[in-house]
Amino acid sequence: MTDSAYGAELPPWARVVLPVVGLALLVALWQLLAVAVVADSTLLPTPLQMASNLWNWIAGGGFLQHLLATLAGTLGGLAIGASLGFAAGVLVGEVKALDRSVYPMVLALQAMPVVAIAPLVIVWFGIGLASKVALVAIGTFFVMFVHTVSGMHAAAAELIDMCRAFGGTRWRIVFAVKVRLALNYVFSGLEVCAALSFILCVVGEFIAADNGLGYYIKASSSNIDAAGMFAAVAVLAALASLLALVVRVAHRRVVFWQFRKP
Repeated sequence: MTDSAYGAELPPWARVVLPVVGLALLVALWQLLAVAVVADSTLLPTPLQMASNLWNWIAGGGFLQHLLATLAGTLGGLAIGASLGFAAGVLVGEVKALDRSVYPMVLALQAMPVVAIAPLVIVWFGIGLASKVALVAIGTFFVMFVHTVSGMHAAAAELIDMCRAFGGTRWRIVFAVKVRLALNYVFSGLEVCAALSFILCVVGEFIAADNGLGYYIKASSSNIDAAGMFAAVAVLAALASLLALVVRVAHRRVVFWQFRKP
């Protein structure tokens, strides 16, 4: 196989078929484990039992309330955390004094598990939407900040010197050159945040909440309802995948020059 084959773009049909095949294999493996290995629906329900539970949940009318609660906490926190992380990353990545003083401190704070301070966040913001938004915002801020700073540092010195030679001011170079070149890093960070935001929101709902998918999983666990827990987890996986897909499509639209065919 030639080297060029490794970078060959998949045909349009493969982009649809391959994910479906992967999902089908996962469901088949799940069915095999549930029937032939575990053989106990209280521990591992079959995909059909999970789907039946999900349908009953939706038909019963309680699904939408939990779904909207989790989406509000996730998307609200993601919007705040990612926006602040991007703005702070641009500033720190450009100002060397901040880069030397603030960046190492943020890296040190990032090593602290956000889950560990979740109870404290709930004490500060109370039980409800505000604490979930705050928890997601804190976690996504660090991811977006680090990716943005790395992107700001990726601009070639020769390109910056050429812009200065043509009369470019400092902040014009920042937004016209450095930020544009950092967009690949920004969208990579945003894709990581897409999954992380749901995780953090569910953690907040585990600890203290009166609605949301995380709350439903905890309640199902107390009732030893494995099918209910799997149904909520499947919904979370679908939502995270959908949000990651939206980010990927936005990446191709915004940074369009990176995806042009030669």
